Amino acid sequence: MLFSDPMVIHSQRGDGRHWFTTMDVPSLQIWPVAPNQCRVGHFLAKVIAGKLATLTEDATELVLTRADVAAVESLSDFSELIGEAADVRLRLLTQAGPGDSGSDKDDDEDDDGLGGFITPQPPTDWTLGYDAWIVFAGRSLGMDAPESNVDPTGHEQDMAKASTEFQTRIQGLRTRFLAGMEGLNLGFKVVLTTDSGDKEYVWVRPIAWQDEKTVECILESEPYACKGYKHGQKLSLAVTDLFDYAIGSEEGGLVDGGVTQRIAEDYGLILPE
Repeated sequence: MLFSDPMVIHSQRGDGRHWFTTMDVPSLQIWPVAPNQCRVGHFLAKVIAGKLATLTEDATELVLTRADVAAVESLSDFSELIGEAADVRLRLLTQAGPGDSGSDKDDDEDDDGLGGFITPQPPTDWTLGYDAWIVFAGRSLGMDAPESNVDPTGHEQDMAKASTEFQTRIQGLRTRFLAGMEGLNLGFKVVLTTDSGDKEYVWVRPIAWQDEKTVECILESEPYACKGYKHGQKLSLAVTDLFDYAIGSEEGGLVDGGVTQRIAEDYGLILPE
């Protein structure tokens, strides 16, 4: 393999699904992944690439375990589930990418991995469909993979549910803020209406929260399409207008990413390195 920790790129197709490719030799692809399974697609690409790097011979089948995840250092942040693990069996096919003509590589093409992609697929006895297999594989390997959502409005639906969940945490966050945050910083995500009527998400930093229904904040973002707002501006916001939160520090990084961070990652808006 060319890289010990392969770079993974992804691209959205016309049907809203995604495919992932390792920038490695031979190239590995995971596809077609449902719109909200970008994070698990990225995860599986790295796990499988790491496993392939340990093999001395070409393989047509593979078995993955949580030990294989632990062996890939860059996946340390993905250990999310506690409970029984299961081995993940898969087939390794050589195929063209979704943007190429045809699906399977001809037998007379180069067999050095450069003429096509190694494409993991479920074993032949898997009967629940590809989307379900992606979820099973991710969860078996320790990742909190979401059920597939192919609804075109799925992202908006999931974000609305997450924001409702966030509202149940506000009073606890207020108590923690008034106690000093133990040296950490608290930020809130809020939604502004742009000049064209769209939504723009920005971050604010709370500076006073004496009234449980209102929080005084400083705008930490520079809105790009909202007149009347600028970085550093003081805002008085109703807690019902808050959309999400994040807790962290410059030294320790993100400690608690709130409830919408994961959704953004799942939908490919933010992909882990």
